[in-house]
Amino acid sequence: MPQSSLMLAPQFSLRRLLALVTLSGFVCLIVAAALRGQMWAVAVVIALLGLAVTIFVHGVLFVVTRGIGAALDRRK
Repeated sequence: MPQSSLMLAPQFSLRRLLALVTLSGFVCLIVAAALRGQMWAVAVVIALLGLAVTIFVHGVLFVVTRGIGAALDRRK
């Protein structure tokens, strides 16, 4: 069978997956504290949501500008 350079799933090490699970656990603890009314946790959750929105907007703008650049490049 010929090998393809296209990966179906990204390859993660066990160390990275454990770090991701640990980080997710801490985020869940902070969200739970925010739901209980802890003001510091509410502030952290708002900051994390703001960070997520910023990353999403940058991703959308990247795709849009890349598409515009490709469209302008094809016209030449």
